[in-house]
Amino acid sequence: MSTESEVERYCRPTPIVKGEECTSRIGRFQFEAGGVLDDLVVGYVTHGELNAQRDNAVLLLPGTTNSRHSADGYIGPGNAFDPAKHFIIAFEAVGSGSSSKPSDGLGEAFPQYNIRDLVRAQAEVVAREFGLQRFAVAGASMGAFQSLEWAIHFPQLVSRAVLLVPATQAGTVFRWVVETARQIIQLDPAWREGATMAGLASLSASLRLYFPWTVSDTYLERVAPEDIAREVSASFERSGVWNVWDYLKRYQASASHDVAQPFGGDLAAALARVSAPTLVMPTSSDRLLSVSSARDIARHVRHAKLVVIETDRGHLGWRAVDGARESREIAAAVQQFLRGDGA
Repeated sequence: MSTESEVERYCRPTPIVKGEECTSRIGRFQFEAGGVLDDLVVGYVTHGELNAQRDNAVLLLPGTTNSRHSADGYIGPGNAFDPAKHFIIAFEAVGSGSSSKPSDGLGEAFPQYNIRDLVRAQAEVVAREFGLQRFAVAGASMGAFQSLEWAIHFPQLVSRAVLLVPATQAGTVFRWVVETARQIIQLDPAWREGATMAGLASLSASLRLYFPWTVSDTYLERVAPEDIAREVSASFERSGVWNVWDYLKRYQASASHDVAQPFGGDLAAALARVSAPTLVMPTSSDRLLSVSSARDIARHVRHAKLVVIETDRGHLGWRAVDGARESREIAAAVQQFLRGDGA
């Protein structure tokens, strides 16, 4: 872990994206699997202001191939996360973007990391940069993985937790799909060269395998083939900007998710540590992360509220889409929950 003297913060306003972009250098950091980085950097962007009581902060945590801007569609006046009400710290997870990552130079030698490592690095920033004593956490998919780990390992700090399309562990389906997609990518002889994913001919085939698992059969039958092709193409564009090692190590981290692991596999013991009111929001048709795992969270967490979003968009049903019923329902439920209504 770092020492206080090693922490260095740098922020800059930007006209390109909303919010203030920041990075924190937290010094030496040891990962759970044993690897070490001597100069770990964590990126984030802030929105709004901390109130006088210092109790309106919300940490927004990104999904597997998302960034510190992945929840921007839910940030804004009257939206789920309103900068007029909340001080929002949207993190870039270690391993990508403005945080330390394999493509900074280590490539394959970058330490193996897991979800708890991401959370411990964020905890360093929150404690040393902001000195916060209580705050909410929120995220979707891998962001929900991080939020749940926050609530388990830092229960004294987390006031509320919002878990969109969550799971207690990366289940068999998720791990199988991710591993198969990885093997397809590595059929390309150029994969070890550290290029961007767009430079691999195998990426397109990998995404054609992966995409159907992120939605439902009903969705695939309902939507015109050319529209499906456009969505896969958009996935290619988003994934294509990633460096190969950043991308592969991030999916490896996501696929290793298991909150029960530090508790000898006892899920009930892990979730019993959660004291914060918790909003659990799976989608009804998610086959990448099972709805049953979300129900396990709701069953074992003392102050949990389960809201199932009815949609045929599967795992992707959480994403903010202009005019989408699902997005409106998610925003309304999160607003109500963060206000404390009925919780």
